[in-house]
This record gives sequence, structure tokens and C-alpha cells, in this order.
Amino acid sequence: MRMMRISSRTTLAVGALSIAVAAREVHDRAACDPRVLVPAQPMERRLSRGVEHRYRFDLNAGEYAAILVEQRGIDVTARILGSARNGIADVAEIDDEPRLPGLERIELVADVSGPYTVILSAARGIVTPGAYTIRLESRRAATDADRSMQDARRCRTTAARLDTDGRFDDARRVLEHALQVAERERGADDAVVAAIASQLAGEYRKLPDGARSEALYKRAIAIMDRTLGPRHPTTAYTKSQLALLYQREGDRLKAETLLRESLDVIETTLGTAHPWYVSALATLGSVYDRAGDLDEAEAIVRRALAILERNDDTKCVQYAALLNNLGEVYRQRQDYGRAETVLRQSLVLDQRLLGAENYSVATALQNLAIVARERKDYATAVDYNRRALEIRERMVGLDHPDVAHILTNLGNIYRATGDTTRSLDMHFRALHIWESAAGPYQQATLLSVGNIAKTYAAAGDLSRAIAYQRRADAILEKELSLNLAVGSERQKLAFVSSVSERTDRTISLHLRDAPADPDAAALAALVVLQRKGRVLDAMVDTLAAVRRRLEDPVDRRLLDRLHATTADLARLALSVPDRQSVARQTDVGALDSKMEHLEAELSERSAAFRAHMQPVTLESVEAALPERAALVEFAVFRPFDPRAERNTEAYGPPHYAAYIIRKGVAPRGLDLGAAAAIDGAVEALRAALRDPARPDLQGRSRAVDELVLRPLRAAIGHASRLLISPDGALQLIPFDALVDERGRYAIERYAISYLTSGRDVLRLQARRASHGQPVVFADPAFGESGQVSPRYFSPLAVTAEEARAIKGLFPDAVVFTGARASKATLQHVEAPPILHIASHGFFLREDDGSHQPHPLLRSGVALAGANLSREAPDAGILTALEAAHLNLWGTRLVTLSACNTGIGEVKNGEGVYGLRRAFVLAGAESIVMSLWPVSDAITRGMMVAYYTGLRAGLGRGDALRKVKLAMLKVEAERHPFYWASFIQSGEWASLDGRR
Repeated sequence: MRMMRISSRTTLAVGALSIAVAAREVHDRAACDPRVLVPAQPMERRLSRGVEHRYRFDLNAGEYAAILVEQRGIDVTARILGSARNGIADVAEIDDEPRLPGLERIELVADVSGPYTVILSAARGIVTPGAYTIRLESRRAATDADRSMQDARRCRTTAARLDTDGRFDDARRVLEHALQVAERERGADDAVVAAIASQLAGEYRKLPDGARSEALYKRAIAIMDRTLGPRHPTTAYTKSQLALLYQREGDRLKAETLLRESLDVIETTLGTAHPWYVSALATLGSVYDRAGDLDEAEAIVRRALAILERNDDTKCVQYAALLNNLGEVYRQRQDYGRAETVLRQSLVLDQRLLGAENYSVATALQNLAIVARERKDYATAVDYNRRALEIRERMVGLDHPDVAHILTNLGNIYRATGDTTRSLDMHFRALHIWESAAGPYQQATLLSVGNIAKTYAAAGDLSRAIAYQRRADAILEKELSLNLAVGSERQKLAFVSSVSERTDRTISLHLRDAPADPDAAALAALVVLQRKGRVLDAMVDTLAAVRRRLEDPVDRRLLDRLHATTADLARLALSVPDRQSVARQTDVGALDSKMEHLEAELSERSAAFRAHMQPVTLESVEAALPERAALVEFAVFRPFDPRAERNTEAYGPPHYAAYIIRKGVAPRGLDLGAAAAIDGAVEALRAALRDPARPDLQGRSRAVDELVLRPLRAAIGHASRLLISPDGALQLIPFDALVDERGRYAIERYAISYLTSGRDVLRLQARRASHGQPVVFADPAFGESGQVSPRYFSPLAVTAEEARAIKGLFPDAVVFTGARASKATLQHVEAPPILHIASHGFFLREDDGSHQPHPLLRSGVALAGANLSREAPDAGILTALEAAHLNLWGTRLVTLSACNTGIGEVKNGEGVYGLRRAFVLAGAESIVMSLWPVSDAITRGMMVAYYTGLRAGLGRGDALRKVKLAMLKVEAERHPFYWASFIQSGEWASLDGRR
């Protein structure tokens, strides 16, 4: 188990207080000819970075002094050196007011008579010189209140030293006393009370006691909001420290919200060069790291490092912490060379600044141990871990979470070297700590439980392995719900990708280690049901929830802004690249970032809706299945070997798995074999299906059936309806066209419909209200620009006949043809019961010359004006990205009567990124789409026959099957090229909901 580090100054309402160096060392440095402070005689000077100004004044024992420093052009840090009975001075570092202009107030009560010194230097992050004025404001006999507040200041100084040494509980006790003193002398609503509360919250965060830490941070922030104001940088910085607590507890939404606010205020008031800004950036990087978004995490850490490097501020603990975090990103990418390099740099810098036995040094040792373990240098890994463990146990005791991290790492090493007993001992010790400190559903607890499951599996104790794997999957389900409730689609995909290996482990535990165990099969089937298409569901919920609450003006404005941004992005993406391609791509990136931010806001607002979603269980899915139906869940997984020494060696090349779920029958799962072999057979079949002249169709179709369907037939049993949730390349073929051992097509034996995930059977139970009449778009006037265009769409006059035929069957249908079949018209359609689009569809691969990384910008439908690309590149093209923002929540059927509308970019576990995904996001219950181009005449005949069946009351799936079976009986149309192109996905029932 690794650790990210956030190095931060102790936040005070009146500044930051810490022990800088030993007192005697400072006294020696300050003794060099200081200037004398005299009451009522202010001194103005200019100060540069790296220079110290020293001021001396004399006090008698029991006297109080107040010194004011007016910061006119530079933020200063003040260090106070005083006489002490043992000859060693107390040292305090104060930076109460970071703003310019600002006023620093330094207060002191003399313990003994003698000279006292104030040492001023430029605060960290300061690059340019500036002016200040210093004066001795007052000198008088100290009151009891003065002495009490001096006691509170000493407590805070002592606590800062204890914190640096890792003695968090001792620091906590000292600060509890300081807080009582300050409350008695200043009242409960004072800025100094807020400062101490914030410092104490930091100690509780490290103990850890999240509840008390959060309460103290919230109290401090509330006081600061009243006394300093919400736009004060100290208030903002304290909020960033609360965000750090939320980040460590896994509450990404709260953490990121606070950090965005804090960064904005700190940037506005102090600038991006300030250490507080760097600290908040570091926390934000850790938020993304925990969410699995390593690209964004690395970008943020590098940005923070660059700030310190520009300021020539690389010899500080904050820089060492950032190096550690960068090393962690490299390690997770398995770039162990670079990881070790920067982790060693972090270790050396920490040791130089803090000493070899400092608490922070243990973090670099721990992470270097992980790198050594991954390289199978187990002796070195154990040595690093034991050094780190000694430091941690000495500082914080045996039951602290920081100790649990190292116990986990040692447990993994012992498992890799075959010492199961010691491995389990380490892991159970760690689990006990995490259950007490973090609770049963935190990420650290998940890691411990998962490690125990893996260790039991490696030892062959399968019953315990399954029990702990089930527990791990339950924890992950909680984490998925939390993380997918926030963020953009890209962020959600990154998180799902980061936890995908958990799914691999559960499937492998069943299919590889316990194939005959019904509990293992049920667990794996449940996990596949819960996780496939999870991001798509999250995005559907986001858009649908907003549509349901359009009476809310905030939602309306957000949705309008998202629509406008999407349109701008589509317009720019569809324009012909020119010599300004770099600037163009910069603009595309800016719009993409803006769209992502708006998606995240909308996602946040839909959390309440998502909380009421029906939980996914095997029982609920089974209950929703029709009689004589079988749900077939395919999944691409990497076989996991728990006996492998390292995780990088434990995962094999991808395989396909299939789980069959039927009413009243225990789920069955099968390993179908290597994905490479199946994908090769699928690609060969796709090539044969697209060419009716190919003589090898039967053989290639039979080959895929042998790999994919034949192994399942026993488990499918007597089911006559297949609800197929494909994965990987299987998403791009029509299962109808597979040929069995007797030479029959699958369509002759089964009624087949497609689902993104088996969870769809639960979502489809909820009826949605449609509005108005069916809407048909056909025969768009694509236009003739008279110029060479990278895209040209030929006229589709036959689709006008298709539209008239549908109008005859559904007389209330509204038909748009010619110039009226426009993008603008389609974007104003509101949830019609049927939406039929007869036009050209397209999907461009990235290697086909498209410069767009976003697959939904490489897929679309041509509408009126599509050929006028030079004049208005987006006017006649509805991209899939824009289609996703149509309001089809309540539309029972979308028919994409166009070529290639069912293809796109395949993402394992998440479906096909293209028009099919877009129309699901838009809210459509069911979609009919094509997998390859077929002639206009064939398509028109199929569509007319299909709508005839729908009008007669057939299901949305059965009506299409009836058309295909009829075509099979016609010799000229028997080749699957003619009838298998169109598939139906989603709700298969009739238009009135009857199954």
C-alpha cells in the first residue's frame, strides 16, 4: 500500500507558526549587529529574498510588547528570539497576514529580563523585493490575559514541533489546552480561537479522527468567514485543509468542490506562486490520483513542481512531498526506473531537511519498498519497510493507519515469497487497524480485504477466498456509487478503469480457481451485472435527472450552457483543418474542458436522483426476465493468478467470459478463451457479412458460433429469447447471423435483443411519458456547395418513399423532408414516441485521417445542408455528441435508418462509443441501427415491413425478427448481408409496453 504526501504549513487565523531551527543556532545568526527598536520610531526598509533584517529590543521580566510590521510591498515572516532561563530561546515563525498590503502583529511576554530579537525575512514564494515598516507599538506590564495568551502561543509552537516529529497525539493534547485558554480569554468567536481550532483539526486528521477533525475545521472556517471574510486567503487555505481530510476519506465531491473554491481565492489574493496555492494543488492532484485519473494527477503535480522551481524553492519539505507524489504516479504506470529516481530524490531531500529518523522520511522509504517489491528485490523491500515501520511505531504506536500501510506491504511480500502464515498475520493486523480508523467501506479497508482474499486463493483455501472477495466487491460497489456520482464522463471512465482489475479478480476466482462453486459463480455474475456499462448509466442518470427537473432555473441554465458548449465544440471539430491547426486544437481542448466542467456540475445535481435507484441484485434481475428468456452477459477480463509474485505478472492476456442468467436457475459462467482468437474470428466474419459475394460466409459464421454461442447452449437450455449484453468486438456483430452445427442461423432458433448491461432489464421497467406524435426525418436536402468537400452525401430520394409509407401506417406522424429535415429542427424535438431518421450515418476511425480523439465527434448523422461544409461546417451534421443532448426521455423507439449507425469505438465494459451510445444518453428506450451499409431499396423495404409489424402490435424486437425471417425465405435476400445489418437494442416489448 502506497502513500501520497501533502506537505502543508500549520494554518492559523493569524498566520502560520512552526519551529524553524534550533533556538541557539538562530540566536547566533541573529547576534550580528541588529538594529534597535525604539517606541514611536518606525523604520522603513526594503527587503529581498534570502536576506534577513534583525531588530533588537529590551524587556524586563513580566513585560508585554507588541510589534507591528506593515507589509507594503512584500510578505514577511517574523522569527522571535528571546532570553530564557536555561539560555536557549523560544523561536516562533509568524506569517499572520499573507496579503499585500497587510499588517503583521507580533506579541510577546518576557519570562526573564534581557534582549529580544525579531528577525524578518521574505516569506516563501516571494521573488521580488519590497518595502515594509516596523515599529515597537507598545511596551507595558503584562496582564494575566497577556500571560495566558503567551501560554497559548507556546503551546502552538510546541505542537508544531511535535507534529513535525510525528507525535500527533502529544500535539493534540497541547493544542486542546491552548484552545481552552484562548476560548477563556478571547471568547468562542475569535480569530485566534479559529487558528488553534484549525491547527488542532490537522492533528485529529493525522491521528486519525475524521469526525472531530471535520467538526473543528468547520468551526474554524465559520469563525474565519465572520472575522476575516470568505475571500480571505487564510479562510481559503483552511478550506483546502478540510478538503485534504475529505480526499483521504474518499469523498471526492466535497474535496474537489472545496479545492476549486480555495484555489480561486488564493490565486486572486496571493497569486499562483504562493506556497498555499501549491499545497492546494498537491491535494487536488491526490484527489485525481485516488480517482485513477493518473494523467490529470501527473499534470497537476508537475504544475506544482514547476511553480516551486520557478521560485527557486526546491530545498523545502513541500518539494520533497511533490516528488514523492510524482514517483507514485510513475509507479502506478509501472515506470519503475523513473519512480525510483524521484522517490530517492524525495528521500534524500527529506533526510537533509528533517533528519534520517523523521516521521516524513518513512513515506519515501515505504514507497521505495513498493518499487523494490515490484522488481522482486524482496530483501531490499523488507529492509525499507522495516525501517519505515520502526519510525512509525515509535512515533504513533502500533494501531495507527500509517502503520497499517506498511503491514500491508510486508504482507504482500510474504505472500509473494510463499510465507502464507506471516502474510495473513500482517494483513489481518492491517485490516483491524483500518476497520477501526477508516470504517468498513473505505478504500484502505478494500485493499486489505482484497489482499486477504488473494492470499487465501493462493493458498487454495477457496471458501475463505470467496467470502473475502465478496466483501471486497461490496466495498467497491460503495466506492463506485460515490465516485460515479461526481465528475465528467472522462473522470468516471478513469475511475472505472482504475478498479477494473477487481472485476478481473472476481471472474478469475470463479472461472480459474473455483469453476464448480455456485457461490463463486453467483458472485462473479453479480459483479458483471453491477459494473458493465456503469459509466453509461451514470451519464444517463445525470442528463435524465436534469430533464426531469427543468422547472429549476439553475438546471435549465446549466443544461443550456452544456448544449451551447457542445454545439461550439462540434462546430470547431467539424471544420476543415487549416494551417492554424495548433490554435484550432487549443480551442477544441478549451471547449472540451468547459464541457467536462459543466458535465461535472450536472452530475453533482443529480446525486439525489441516483440515490433512489433500485439496487442491482441477481434476484431482482432474474425477477425482471421474461419466461423462457436467457440473459447472456459477455465480459472481457484478464485472468488473474493469485499465486503470482507480483501483480504485473498475475494478469494474463484478455479472455472472454459469459454468464447466463435465467429465472429459477443458478447462474452459469464459462471462460470462452483468448480474446485475440475470438476477435480475429469476429473481424473475419464482419468482412464476410459486408460482401454478399463472399463464398466463405457460412464457414466464418460457424467459426464464431463455435467459439461464442455453442459453449453456452447447454446453459441457455430451452430459452427461446436471448437478451445479449455483448462486450469487446462482439458488440459489432449480429448474433442473428451465427450458424450452428446443423447449419441454422441463430435467428431461426432465438429471438435476440441487445442490452448494454443486464441491469437494463431493471431500468426498462420504469415507464416514461412521451409527447406528441411520431417524428420522421427523411430525404434531407444535403445541398451542393460547388466546392470540393472532404465529405459528400449523395441524395436519398428513396427515403422519401420510406417516410410516406410510415406516415400511412402512423397517420399522426410528423414528417420532415428536404430543407425541413434539418439539424435545428431535430434538436427542438421533445420526446416523441417514435423518432425515425432516414439519412446517411458515419463513423470515422482515428486512423482514417480524423484528428478528433473524442469518438462521439467522429460519429454522426447527415441532415439538410450537410454538403455545405465550407460555409457552415456544423449546420447539417448532428454529431453523436450533440445527439446525446437531445431530449428523448420518453421516446420508445429511435430508428436510425442509415448506414453504420450501430458502430463506433469499442470500450470494453462500456459499450460502443458512437450513435448507439448517444441515443441511449438522450433517453431512448429502444434503438434500431445498422452495422454496415445496405442498399436504399432493401432498407426501405425492411423499414416498411418493420413498422407494419409494430402497427400490428408486435414487439420492437419481434417485429424486426419477423422481417428478417421473411427475407431468409427469399433466395435473392438469403445472404445475411441483406437482412442482418439492422439490430435492435434496449426494450424489446411492443410500443405499448407489452412483452
